[in-house]
Amino acid sequence: MRIDARKVAVAAGVAVIAIVAVGLVLQRTPALGQAFTVGYVDMQRALDNHPRKASSERALQEFFAAKQREFQERSKGMTAFQRQELDRQLQQQILEKRNELLGGLDRELRAAVEVVAKQAGVTVVLDRSVVLYGGTDLTDAVIKQIRGR
Repeated sequence: MRIDARKVAVAAGVAVIAIVAVGLVLQRTPALGQAFTVGYVDMQRALDNHPRKASSERALQEFFAAKQREFQERSKGMTAFQRQELDRQLQQQILEKRNELLGGLDRELRAAVEVVAKQAGVTVVLDRSVVLYGGTDLTDAVIKQIRGR
């Protein structure tokens, strides 16, 4: 019987990957028989209560208005194609600014959710929009966390 060294190496690699994957899964999930504790957060309400939401939206509106003025100034005398390209560039800048301003709020909310969930012993947190029944509402605690109380 001839042993193919290549097949043995592939089989050993697959076995190592499988062992590592099982180890990672076992580290992140409760053991069999251990209960999950599910919580949920009304992310829209939490975002609406973020102390920097109003100022971020105001800054975005001001940026948008500035880009509209910039478009009107720079587009004078341009061809339709050039105006379309300028519009595309300015829309991209607005999108990047929006991600910069509101993305930071989202990251802070998610960090607050993690802190609150760990404090409450909750292992899984869902958005309120996908929960039909049950679970622990963590929204007020998340709002307190992002407000620093």
